[in-house]
Amino acid sequence: MRKEIHEVKAAIFDMDGTLTDSMYIWDIAGETYLKSCGKMPAPNLREQLRPLSLEQAAQLFREEYGLQQSTKEILQGFNRVVKHEYRTNVRLKPGVLPLLNLLKEKGVEMAVATSSPREIVIMVLDRLQILPYFSHIVTCGDVGAGKDHPDVYDRAADQMESTKESTIVFEDALHAITTASSAGYYVIGVYDTSEGINEEKIIPLCSQYLKSLEDFDPRTLPL
Repeated sequence: MRKEIHEVKAAIFDMDGTLTDSMYIWDIAGETYLKSCGKMPAPNLREQLRPLSLEQAAQLFREEYGLQQSTKEILQGFNRVVKHEYRTNVRLKPGVLPLLNLLKEKGVEMAVATSSPREIVIMVLDRLQILPYFSHIVTCGDVGAGKDHPDVYDRAADQMESTKESTIVFEDALHAITTASSAGYYVIGVYDTSEGINEEKIIPLCSQYLKSLEDFDPRTLPL
């Protein structure tokens, strides 16, 4: 779904699977947490959780698995499961630093729009030394909706005082790319192994599609 863009004022980056090689955490975290609570995860749990915010995931755990913990307690337990990986093992995906430096040099303001909790986002981006590149961080928790709704992108664009017509979105996940593209953003899809099965569906939805951020060609945009 190729869109034309005549001015690039701002860029919105997803974190997991786009900036960081960390989707594997979210693929196992829900299952790990439920097992720690003595519950057997459904075979399709990963697919169920992928489009949800953490608050929505906690509600699903309460409704479908009968957890008695409050949403806050579930979120605390879930966070404990993932923090160790983020704190010690998560790395940047190839090409991130050169791209961030290029956009910064061109005067493009950048924000992160993510389903991950703010505490984790700040911790991992700071550890990987890219936090200063971003003027704003917007989480799905901030807007009360997952990436099946465009709210997280719209708020990031608003905070950067940019319009959809002058904002590019870097994303890896099918549901998120579908949302951002349908909302009118210029979407650059980024391959991630967690979404490999959906690649044929993703490519037609993107204005550009990259196997790696290393493949980004600045000549394709009016920078």
